[in-house]
Amino acid sequence: MNNRILACIFIFQAFLCLSSQPISLKALPDPLPEPGIKNQLDFPNGKNGFIPLFNKLDQLIFKGLGEVNIVHIGGSHVQAGMLTDAIRFKLQSMSPGLEGERGFFFPFSLAHTNNPSTYKVIAYPSSSNWIGQRCSVPRHKGPWGMSGIRAWTRDSNSKVEIYSRDEPFRYDKIRIFASPSDSSMHVQFLNNPDSSWYNSDIDAFEALYLRPQDTISFGLVSLTSKQKYFSLEGVQVLRNTPGLRYHAIGANGAATHSYLKCDRFGKQLNAIYPDLVLFGLGINDAYKSIHRFDSLAYENNYDSLVKAIKLVNPDCAFIFLTNNDSFYKGKYNPHGETVRRVMYRLANKHRSSVHDFYNLMGGRNSVPFWIRKGWAKADGIHMTPAGYGLQANWLAMAIENAFLETKREDANQGFEILNTLK
Repeated sequence: MNNRILACIFIFQAFLCLSSQPISLKALPDPLPEPGIKNQLDFPNGKNGFIPLFNKLDQLIFKGLGEVNIVHIGGSHVQAGMLTDAIRFKLQSMSPGLEGERGFFFPFSLAHTNNPSTYKVIAYPSSSNWIGQRCSVPRHKGPWGMSGIRAWTRDSNSKVEIYSRDEPFRYDKIRIFASPSDSSMHVQFLNNPDSSWYNSDIDAFEALYLRPQDTISFGLVSLTSKQKYFSLEGVQVLRNTPGLRYHAIGANGAATHSYLKCDRFGKQLNAIYPDLVLFGLGINDAYKSIHRFDSLAYENNYDSLVKAIKLVNPDCAFIFLTNNDSFYKGKYNPHGETVRRVMYRLANKHRSSVHDFYNLMGGRNSVPFWIRKGWAKADGIHMTPAGYGLQANWLAMAIENAFLETKREDANQGFEILNTLK
């Protein structure tokens, strides 16, 4: 009888795991296609830049201690959520019982743009009183925090609720990032926090709760007659437990130069203190006619972003994600190969790594095949849920394999030292 009960428990747990999978992982083709090249992280200048990250992963996975913060920066591939939700799920599945959290995200519905399906944003009395702006739109002038997108309002009666449609947030601390100004209204947390305050070091209203919360709920209040508007720049949910946190920063149309407009990018990034940054910027930089892509400016922009992040954490590791093969106005875009070469130069320069999705999917002129298979959309730029699932699955496997391979190398080196001492 006990064996039967145990079997039922395992089946139920497997069902829960399957049902909680993001839609992109549920859409994975069966059987999984073989990648065009070996799926791995490439380290043009060795793995030394990843030692601090792998040490923290070791402590977290094998001892249940500490936390690992991963930040994914990109454009529409990130904003849509299908790629990031799948990577988050896969990485948090590396070890049984590994805690995780959504971390930093933006409530895109308030800015009247597409919102990931995994969380719902509701504005009362209406979201029509909110105006959205993005750093990727030249006529939008900001100001900008690290998200590169903002939603602002003059309606002091506005209230916002955000809840998760998959795994509950279960946060015990919350941050509402807002543009600092003497004219800015204040956040009033509506679900009875045990304490709340404004943290000027990161431009965020914060609140603590003794019991875990599943719904984010806040309103606005004017403390002086000057406070007549409010500019929302992002949300961060936190748990006071060891775990792997996955933070998504992405706005439709964003390119490398877009985030260089964000004057408070580094200031607010201190709220996360990233151990690993996944760079998915390049598809918009390279969306140009033949020979119009300035690869030198592109590389310089990335150098500036890396520098800004290293000012926050000098030990941060970086993975450059090459562009998918793509179209420009319905025709083959040759700049994907140029972007790939730049990313290998950057990885070599910054002791970082590359995940070569461009060649994993088949390289030059592979996107028409992906469209026929239903893995890429007809625009030849974006993936379908199945395509994002494939990319997420390959990337998470490559990160895990690089970590485990490094542990094996360290163990073998230790054995060699012991044998020498004998």
